[in-house]
Amino acid sequence: MFTTVPRRRVHFLDFVLASGRMIAGPAVADFDSELDAALHSGTPIARDDVVRWIAVANDISTLSKLYRLTGERYYSIKPELGRDETCSLIRRYLLECIRLNVSGRDDIQDRWQAAQTLHVWFCHLMEQDRASSILTQAAQAITDLFFGGDNDIRNAIEAGFLEHALKTAAPRPYFEHWSTDDRLSTAWSRAMEWGQAHPDFTWGMLKQLRNMRS
Repeated sequence: MFTTVPRRRVHFLDFVLASGRMIAGPAVADFDSELDAALHSGTPIARDDVVRWIAVANDISTLSKLYRLTGERYYSIKPELGRDETCSLIRRYLLECIRLNVSGRDDIQDRWQAAQTLHVWFCHLMEQDRASSILTQAAQAITDLFFGGDNDIRNAIEAGFLEHALKTAAPRPYFEHWSTDDRLSTAWSRAMEWGQAHPDFTWGMLKQLRNMRS
């Protein structure tokens, strides 16, 4: 639930704890301006509003704002948004970034940045209690995007995410079904071979860096 992509602060580590009145908007049609206000204000944000914004978000720019909101101002959401809603949003945003590959915008991750962030987020969830269902849903969503994607999307998932995820033993069961699916087994074999040949030093270094920043 954090990122380590260059140019971006660590997600869910540097929260801004705000105080004041709750932000609430009267109409769904105005949610974009409400979201902008919530993102840039210092006042608490009603959880119901955030849930509503997530439900109506239908473009990558809005998803990016919500991704920032649930990172930079997570503890300003009252009551707390919760892991299920937050992780669902993060998964949706990152996979949409991989699918669309928006370039030239600092506020939206490109395909390869998002694949890297997806790996870090997945590993972070592996360290959390009772995250198995979230990880299973994420693995299925990644698989679905791989199935539906073109060669560029598949390459980003395989080389940008899966190879790095399979360097660690713990995530492997979530993708092991790839090994028995003819449509996925080749990518699985390549990623598994690469992962086993490159021990998980990267995640260890990322954890050390995170600890230094905390």
